[in-house]
Amino acid sequence: MKKEKENTPILLANTEWIPPKNLLEDVKHERMINGLLNMIKPLKPEEQVGYAEVVAYLMPATQKAPISSDLAKIYLYCCTQYLKKKGRIEDLPKDIIIEELTNYEKEELRKLKLWIYEKRGGKERNPLLFINNKLLFII
Repeated sequence: MKKEKENTPILLANTEWIPPKNLLEDVKHERMINGLLNMIKPLKPEEQVGYAEVVAYLMPATQKAPISSDLAKIYLYCCTQYLKKKGRIEDLPKDIIIEELTNYEKEELRKLKLWIYEKRGGKERNPLLFINNKLLFII
């Protein structure tokens, strides 16, 4: 049972360069929302990984080595979606905003989210979700 009460770690592609603290906090918030949504209506594993989490994973990877053009497009798409949700799309230069992905890129993003989900240890675990889940079954 102890494992359920521990927080799910945030997976990073390069631990030598940590993403900004506010991005890591946004990953935690996004996971909390997805965890609550998952209690109401089960989400697919890849749906439990949001744009902030993909950005937090890929951002350090861009500092370590060049990434492929497909992965760069997926990264910029996730940055676009993440900043849109935060109401800060103006923080991205207009020439790197990616609004749509091809079907191939969507499938690659789905696979990446599923991979992140599996490598982080599955569904979100944190004390608040643990307590909420227990209360849900009591009521």
